[in-house]
Amino acid sequence: MEERTENLRQRAALWTTTSLTVLFGMQLLRILFASLVGYLRDAQDVEAMSLAPIALGVFSVSFLAAIIRRLVGSSRAVLLTAGGVGLARLIEQIASAPELDLALSAVGVGLLLLYIPNALGAARTRNGSGTAEFGLAFMLGIAADTCIHIGARTLDLSWRPGFIPIAIVGLLAAGLAWALYVGRSETKISTNSDASWRHSLGLIALGPWLFLQMQVFQNVARVSALTGWETPAAGALVVLGNGLGVLSAMLVSNNDSKPVNSAARAGLLLVASLIITEPLDLAAVPILLIGQVSSIILATLLFTQIGQDANRPGLGRTAVSFGIGQILFVLIVFAYYVTYDISLGFRALVLLPISAVLVGVFVVIACSGPPTLLKGQIDYRPAVAALLMLIAPLGLALVWSKPQAIPPDSANATVRVIDYNVHNGFNTTGRLDLEALATIIEESEADVVGLQEISRGWLIWGRTDMLTWFSQRLDMPYVSGPTADAQWGNAILSRYPIVRAEAFPLPTEELLIRRGYIIAEIDIGRGTIILIDTHFAHRGSSNNAAREMQAAEIVRAWDGGATTVIVGDMNAPPEADSILTLSDAGLVNIAAEICLQPVLTSPASDPNRQIDYIWISPDLSASRCKVGQIQASDHLPVIATITLP
Repeated sequence: MEERTENLRQRAALWTTTSLTVLFGMQLLRILFASLVGYLRDAQDVEAMSLAPIALGVFSVSFLAAIIRRLVGSSRAVLLTAGGVGLARLIEQIASAPELDLALSAVGVGLLLLYIPNALGAARTRNGSGTAEFGLAFMLGIAADTCIHIGARTLDLSWRPGFIPIAIVGLLAAGLAWALYVGRSETKISTNSDASWRHSLGLIALGPWLFLQMQVFQNVARVSALTGWETPAAGALVVLGNGLGVLSAMLVSNNDSKPVNSAARAGLLLVASLIITEPLDLAAVPILLIGQVSSIILATLLFTQIGQDANRPGLGRTAVSFGIGQILFVLIVFAYYVTYDISLGFRALVLLPISAVLVGVFVVIACSGPPTLLKGQIDYRPAVAALLMLIAPLGLALVWSKPQAIPPDSANATVRVIDYNVHNGFNTTGRLDLEALATIIEESEADVVGLQEISRGWLIWGRTDMLTWFSQRLDMPYVSGPTADAQWGNAILSRYPIVRAEAFPLPTEELLIRRGYIIAEIDIGRGTIILIDTHFAHRGSSNNAAREMQAAEIVRAWDGGATTVIVGDMNAPPEADSILTLSDAGLVNIAAEICLQPVLTSPASDPNRQIDYIWISPDLSASRCKVGQIQASDHLPVIATITLP
């Protein structure tokens, strides 16, 4: 009885170690990408092309896994790397400086990349199903990370100040420390822990697989953007997909005598689910579920099959294959987002089905030999654990209140408007700080908010659903106007009822990061205003022609109508041809008319030009014009009170 209890205790410790290490690793990965872009590129002016070598340097650490194992032994390698991941995450939560975010996340991610091959090697030495159990624990770690991400309303704990986030991370770190202490055991270096090249090469699939999880299948903000669902419903869909995926994967792994066929079928379904990349309606729901379940089946088959033919000591083949996969991961992430800055000859979304093909090919390679079956009665506990995580979105739903517009006073004829490019939530020091932005909007007493650079799940901006977060925090209904893709663009928040709204693209389609505008009719009481929120092409002479076409399109959309307010980041100074197009059409730049001069909005740390505007039709009047002076974004907001005629 005591032996059985001890075995269960050891097994629980191993599962907990893997799950919590992976959970912390996913959080650190998001911090790392956000720090590379928000801190190094934007705050420190490091060239975008220099970020890839830095990231490659971090992820190349994975090739050292075999050397670490030889130097310290299997058990100590697992102990040091997993413990280091937990410690880095805990310190990062306490720290608040962006340079520390970058350093600690880089160290933590490097340790995670050393942990995974070493933990796989140790799993091969335990029993025939050791790597399969590691794979299921790995999946539960990713699912648990998503669960916490949902509970935090997609704004990671790392970006939240205060005692509660520190306490949560501290408790999880304590759980990891307990698991490492209980599960400690020494595996001799000579113990067979490496596999054939065929099975080891399957680990290359983990790179593109991880990209698809972080960018697509665990991305609650992306699901919200695609379906129009609020965070609790979108989160429930993701958690349900995780549970169904784990359950389906266990059934396949336990009963399939030809895993290569199952891998091929799951791979085809995964590719198919990602060819239709952005259905902006409920058609996204079954497609997302099919893709998510297929991806988890593939990963489970991979972990199950790479546990066989462990007939050689060391970890060389495992480390090399895993390292190649992680280099692929960095290259895919870099290529995906750099297409919005540099022309590579393809659009970012093409990389989703390509990544799925890579996953399918390498999992099929790993499954092409004699099958490994998890014989015996199926243990449904991992699937139950994954499904129990529905408690996070269901609990969030209980406290979720969808903002409602206030009934306007029929005598009211004024509306306070703010235009703000919020720089994807990052301040001038390179740290994500949505609360500071929300405070500025709140203190402006704005009734209507026009926002630009709203990210809804972009990995390089922390994978936060900024729009839903702002709506909840400010208690204001919103209208989304995606431009670059379904996850990035413009938005309008309004305390007053939005009677109708529609989003349109701006010319031209050749722009790397496409632009657009939203037209909304808002009832303020005595009448309605037409609000147009837009964002012109990036500044620079190469985009002059594009901005002139965009200004002409805005004038066409306005068409001389009364009670119209146009706000936006127009990326050009008042003397530019594109801006003159607006003024020549009869629109009034209120900053030039009533604000204290000079009006400078960019860059926020040392403003020297105006590129952010509020325009009004000639029948309207404006007062109380103000340019905010807080560096919560790389732009300063323009605020004014507009009065109906």
